[in-house]
Amino acid sequence: MRLKEQRLWDTMKRNAPPDVWIQRVENLVVAGMPDLFVAGPSRNSWVELKAPTRPKRETTPLLGNKEGLNADQINWHLKAATRAVRSYVLIRDSAQQLYLVPGAYAREINHWTRHTAGLFSAADYWPDIFLEIC
Repeated sequence: MRLKEQRLWDTMKRNAPPDVWIQRVENLVVAGMPDLFVAGPSRNSWVELKAPTRPKRETTPLLGNKEGLNADQINWHLKAATRAVRSYVLIRDSAQQLYLVPGAYAREINHWTRHTAGLFSAADYWPDIFLEIC
């Protein structure tokens, strides 16, 4: 049985346009580096995948500390943002709702509820996601 983030990767790969190259990064050397490098016709981006269980309460954070970004991931995204490196956190919750959040929000994202994350809702529309990241 594939893990939730692996299934999100499978779906993203299946929905990628033919002119987009997605490379999964398994890195034990650089702490916090995102899961994917995505090269498109216009630009390149780094993408961290998160697949949390949707909380039952509206006031509960979508990611929280358990399923959210760790300190190394937060620092990676914030450093990338200061150097004009495009990075994102792609979240798909257990209800299959997609959220594409710019990495510059890495410090706050673990505390966001579904309502706040909803400001970055991708409405499960893969063409829009790929248009944004590449």
